[in-house]
Amino acid sequence: MNALQSEIEKLYSEQLTEWEQFREQALRLNEVKIRTFNFGNPNTGKYVIKTQYNPARAVSSNAKLDGKSIAARKCFLCPENRPAVQREVRLNENFVALVNPFPVLKEHFTIPLIQHKKQEILPYLGDMLDFAQMLPGFTVFYNGPKAGASAPDHLHFQAVRKGQLPFEQEYQLFSSLNRTELYSIGCQSYTNTNKNGRICALQNYGRSCLLMQSPEKETAQRLFQQVYAQLQASTGAKEEPMMNVFTLFENNEWNLLVFPRKAHRPSCFFAKGNDFKMISPGAIDIAGVFVLPRKEDFDSVDEKIISDVLRQVSLV
Repeated sequence: MNALQSEIEKLYSEQLTEWEQFREQALRLNEVKIRTFNFGNPNTGKYVIKTQYNPARAVSSNAKLDGKSIAARKCFLCPENRPAVQREVRLNENFVALVNPFPVLKEHFTIPLIQHKKQEILPYLGDMLDFAQMLPGFTVFYNGPKAGASAPDHLHFQAVRKGQLPFEQEYQLFSSLNRTELYSIGCQSYTNTNKNGRICALQNYGRSCLLMQSPEKETAQRLFQQVYAQLQASTGAKEEPMMNVFTLFENNEWNLLVFPRKAHRPSCFFAKGNDFKMISPGAIDIAGVFVLPRKEDFDSVDEKIISDVLRQVSLV
């Protein structure tokens, strides 16, 4: 284990003793209820979606994200607005790591930019790749400003301990069982020994997913930039196309997964009466853990509803 990963793990342990509110929320994770739904089949690849009943996430799931509402509140990621008890670990000259005071998963960190700048991945993708390599025990991820970010006005990544998100194991299986290789660099096939990088589309996964792999950081960045430009062109987005992004550093290579989005929230979020469900998918939901703050939604959500939500929010 490297020194930086040890340092943020120490921060997590110390904040549990120093910060009562955080400790209470972290301990509640031991009591959350989980249901598991199975999809797919052995021939095309199997995957699961877990639902998590987590009342503490109601504020985030139901947050108003329009410009007026964002401007009216203080930015909770800026140092001057954080609780005095919330400490940080400096990751590089631009970013720090903080424990997430309302965690969805265990060892859940927020990685905000030191400066107050809007959520925008392209200028800081290199930092994200660095964090995945610097924190090999963690999955680093990003919510686009219109795809689940609760603070679209302040650039930030997040990180959680590996082994909690279903996609972490599934993308490896799907990439061998059921994939379409769209592009490769440096060789005709990524399986050659002189591999440089490739882009694949995962098939029959319930939502769109593009996988970029390379042992070279610069190549991984180039592949992402290519996907980014193609999503802009296909959607007509003038700014950042809607997406959730995950980075893992495994087997001495970067694995970048982009989940293109066409909507943040499904129609049931805007429904009235009994048809309303507080389902507001961000990156963690797209990765296979649906976070449900209301007990009635946790009890009623089934395979059909999950599939419909993914279909509505994913760019097919």
